[in-house]
Amino acid sequence: MSSDEIIQIEDLEVRLVKSVRAKHILLKQNPKGEILLTCPRFCPKMMAIRFAKTQVPWIRAHIQYAPKERVFKPKDKVAILGKEYVLQQGHPMGPKDNVLVVSGEASFFHRRVCSCAQKILLSYLQKKVTELTNKLNVKSGRITLRNTSSRWGSCSSTRNLSFCWKIAFAPKEVVDYLVSHEVAHLVHMDHSPKFWGLVDTLTDHRVFAEKWLKKNGRELQSIR
Repeated sequence: MSSDEIIQIEDLEVRLVKSVRAKHILLKQNPKGEILLTCPRFCPKMMAIRFAKTQVPWIRAHIQYAPKERVFKPKDKVAILGKEYVLQQGHPMGPKDNVLVVSGEASFFHRRVCSCAQKILLSYLQKKVTELTNKLNVKSGRITLRNTSSRWGSCSSTRNLSFCWKIAFAPKEVVDYLVSHEVAHLVHMDHSPKFWGLVDTLTDHRVFAEKWLKKNGRELQSIR
């Protein structure tokens, strides 16, 4: 269990998180760019604040270089599963050649672009999961999209697979790797050598995908 609140450290906003799992006071930046001040549940608030005040230069530097929130606008170019589209407001909504047409009011444009990207992604995920589960002669449960900040994908004990919808804006090779990773969990619910060996039989893109996500993951998370 954990609880959190926004606190001010000088002129900076920091999210104070009290967690039963925390053993020490520590600072980190989450994929959304927020600064988290995490401390044990019964740690006095002022003790955590005093620690944070000693780290103001670190906080400023990380806030300064955090990716700015990305908002899609007409005429923007955006890659979905590696295919580049020019965004256009109009009707009917959906991809057409190299144009992604988005209908509705201008104030909903960004949201509609994300909705289109999710539909394209989900359709691809369903096909890719079917391909790989057939190859392994296993079955998966439901496939869902979620708005997660700490995981790109997951496999539940009930064999349901979920993926962060923002991977729609990653290259197809990255998505293929993430699908391979979660499908492999249908056979090995761990990260043992056998698991990684199975992943590597399902995709050739593991090294590329891991490097790409490490480099570009925070920018993906800047899409709201």
